[in-house]
Amino acid sequence: MTDDELFERMGHALEGRPGWHYEPSTSPGGPPSWCLDPGGRVMLSANVIDGTVTVYAPEDDREVVVGDVAGLLAWLDAFGDRYLAE
Repeated sequence: MTDDELFERMGHALEGRPGWHYEPSTSPGGPPSWCLDPGGRVMLSANVIDGTVTVYAPEDDREVVVGDVAGLLAWLDAFGDRYLAE
């Protein structure tokens, strides 16, 4: 599966979750991301890098490699509510 196909699958999984939206780029020249910004501030961004789904929490400057879409959803189910509440 290509990065683009994985990114598309990730988008399908995230588009129905509260607070998530597609962002063409979070920085000039950066890749597209799916971002969680429930209060207008990006709390999480999810990207595909070299065939791997990665979540970044800017406030914590923390990157978590979750692997694939199933790993992303499992991580969000376990830890995502923390970022929705902020």
